Amino acid sequence: MILTRFRVQNFRSFIDSGWIECLNVTAIAGVNEAGKSNLLRALWKLKPAFRSDNKITHNDLPIDCFDKIMDAEEMPIFITAEFKLRPYDKELIAKKFGSAVNFDYVTVSRYLSGKYKVDYPKKIDDGIRNKLDDFIIKNMPGFIYYSNYGNLDSNIYLPQMLAKFNKSGVNTISKSKRRTVKLLLMYIGITPEMLACDAPVLEQASKTQLRLTADQLHELLVKQERYKKLFKEAGERLSREFNQWWHQGKYKFEFAFDNGNLTIFVTDAEGIRAPLDERSVGMQWFLSFFLVFTLESQLFYTNTIMLLDESGATLHGLAQRDLVDFFDELSKTNQIIYSTHSSFMLPAEHLNRTRIVYKDSKGHSVVTGDLNAKTNAGKSALIPITTAVNLQVSNAVLKDCTPVIVLSEVDNIYLNMMKSYLIENNMVSPELVMAPPVFITATESGVEGTAQILSKDKSLPCVYLEANGEMDSIADVLKSNVYSNQKEKIINTSNIGSFETLEDLIPYEIFAQSCGNYLVGIFGQEFAVRTSKPFIKQLEECKHVKPLPSNYRLVMAEMTVDFIERNKKKLKSLKNAARTWEKLFEKFIKVAKN
Repeated sequence: MILTRFRVQNFRSFIDSGWIECLNVTAIAGVNEAGKSNLLRALWKLKPAFRSDNKITHNDLPIDCFDKIMDAEEMPIFITAEFKLRPYDKELIAKKFGSAVNFDYVTVSRYLSGKYKVDYPKKIDDGIRNKLDDFIIKNMPGFIYYSNYGNLDSNIYLPQMLAKFNKSGVNTISKSKRRTVKLLLMYIGITPEMLACDAPVLEQASKTQLRLTADQLHELLVKQERYKKLFKEAGERLSREFNQWWHQGKYKFEFAFDNGNLTIFVTDAEGIRAPLDERSVGMQWFLSFFLVFTLESQLFYTNTIMLLDESGATLHGLAQRDLVDFFDELSKTNQIIYSTHSSFMLPAEHLNRTRIVYKDSKGHSVVTGDLNAKTNAGKSALIPITTAVNLQVSNAVLKDCTPVIVLSEVDNIYLNMMKSYLIENNMVSPELVMAPPVFITATESGVEGTAQILSKDKSLPCVYLEANGEMDSIADVLKSNVYSNQKEKIINTSNIGSFETLEDLIPYEIFAQSCGNYLVGIFGQEFAVRTSKPFIKQLEECKHVKPLPSNYRLVMAEMTVDFIERNKKKLKSLKNAARTWEKLFEKFIKVAKN
């Protein structure tokens, strides 16, 4: 059966999630404490793959409905799932209950009391209803919930491992780590029977080898040789298979075996060999995850759905992309639903499978597939999704464009307006059309880092600065450091004339028409602009009359650009001004080529 959608009600932070559509891989995105884990846990408890997990406790009830639910005659449904029957499922049903029992979908619900309810799209004969219900519940997929993947250690002492597998408590290795080690041994080819038989011999031999008889020594050497061969072959196989999915460098794995100790070594592309625990936590995590799900999905997870909570949290962004690709491969045999708050786990090409979780004004969790959620809470949940889209867009845009770093949003607004005007009026060279400037706003302290990130083949992007004392000092710092060999890429308005800021490149009468009322409101009716002096300098000199709002330039930029957009066909003075803009943009294109 294939899970098509599910609905969570009356469970922890959920009063009603609404129907949540599912694909082969479904991503649940949201901020911390939004309810992602609660959503997965509710689905898990529909039918846990392992019976020991099949418990519903008081902690699973919503706090604000606890008394109402406990006092009710019958406890309510908390999870409902709709399944699509595969041809194989329909054949089994027809064989057991007759060909008249034919349907494509079935819905299974579970009450907080633990009992089940099965609903069909057509009426079912009362004589077979109970047996059919039992059949559906037995044959629907089980759910496996993971939140801890048990990273491997570098050194595993085999003689003690069998005993540890059979113990529990704070002084033994964790349940999740025991599972991972078991699977590692299975991957190598060591069965529990082999370990039970050989561990005592290996342990005793390591202590009393000098007192062994010839036959005992021969038995020990045969066993040691057998294990060394298994480890060598497993290391080669793991290196080959792991590197198919992990693209953050090529690694070679080796299993060294000595006196009962199994040590995992990893050699990187530079030839540096080190124990596994000296490699990054992310790499250790991916290896453990890879082993667990490669083997368990093949050997144990038939007819199961995997619920992965915050998987890949320790991975670098690019490695998280590798993990998503790995999910796609695993989903060929098992459906996967995973939760995340990372944009790298939500590739823009797969946003159709993303659902967002957020809390409403009452603190209840809500789920939606609408990636244009209007509520403030929904917007915060959308941050990783919009970031994922922005990453893809920025990569596509910057690939064929000329990046230019600016130090204020004001410059960004004016320069984009100028670029649009020049292109619309065919006042540009072919280079400007083919590789138009893209303006990226950075802070003063972030210019160097942004420049290094945007560099292409060691060619740094242009930086636009205003022509004043403060910006001159920033230019001096850049030219003496990152831009010491590319000083010509630091550009300011003085390169094209006697201008200080971009406002000086716009006719003053346009400011009078677009921002006149705004400025009069600050300085009074007596205020007047003198065209012989830099515009912003005049405003700054008037501070003693009345303090300027901290964002006055941004307000004026938005008002001015809006005015130009609405009146650009009427504003004759723009054409002359645009000749100066053209010189500035030609400078950007010319310098970027070098």
